[in-house]
Amino acid sequence: MKAFIFDMDGVIVDTQKTHTEALIRTFAFYGVTVPAAELAPFAGTKRGTALKATADKRGLSLPLDELCDKKDEIFNEMIARTELVPIDGIPELLAALRKAGIKTAIASSSSEAFIALVVDRLNIRPYFDALISGQTLPESKPNPAIYRLAARTLGVEPADCVVLEDAALGVAAAKGAGMRCIGFRNPNSGAQDLSAADSIVDDIRAIDIGRW
Repeated sequence: MKAFIFDMDGVIVDTQKTHTEALIRTFAFYGVTVPAAELAPFAGTKRGTALKATADKRGLSLPLDELCDKKDEIFNEMIARTELVPIDGIPELLAALRKAGIKTAIASSSSEAFIALVVDRLNIRPYFDALISGQTLPESKPNPAIYRLAARTLGVEPADCVVLEDAALGVAAAKGAGMRCIGFRNPNSGAQDLSAADSIVDDIRAIDIGRW
C-alpha cells in the first residue's frame, strides 16, 4: 500500500445521517413523505442524485436546482448547530498512516466547501495530501472516476491504493477503480451491502495498516 483514500461522510465524520435527514426535511417542505430507508442506497452520491431519483419516482415536477438549494439550506443549518467530531479511531488511523509515510486523500461526493469545513473543524487538514470532491465529475459513485482521480493526484497506481468506504456505491467505485477496499459498517449510514469489499470492520480501530 502506497496510498490510503478515505470517503468522508460516514467514514471520517458521522454526517451521513444528517444528509439523509436533510433530504427527508426537503421533501417534507414540499409536503412529500420519504422514508429514510428509501434514501439509504444513495449514500455516497453527489449533489442532486437522490433528490432527482426520488422526485422522478413520485412524478414530481419540482425544479432540481430548487430542490438542491433547499436541501443545502436545511443541511447547512443542521451542520451549523452540530458539533463535528471524528468517528472513533480516525485520529489514530491518520496518525499511523502519516508515521508510516503513506499518502492520504479524501475522495468524497460532498462539495469542496464542505470537505474543507470538515477537515478544518476537526483540525485534520495536515494529515491529507489531497482533498477531492466529486461534485465536478460527470458521474458520481459507483462510477470509479473519483478514485482514479485520487490515485492520479497522489501519483500512485490504483493497485497500490486502499479505500475506506461505508456505502455500497462507494465500495463499487473503489473496486471498479482497481483498488482494494475496507468496508466500514456504520449503523448511521443505513442498510449498506458491503460484501464486495476486501474486508469489513465495525470499528475503525480494527484496521491494521500493516496487513495492507
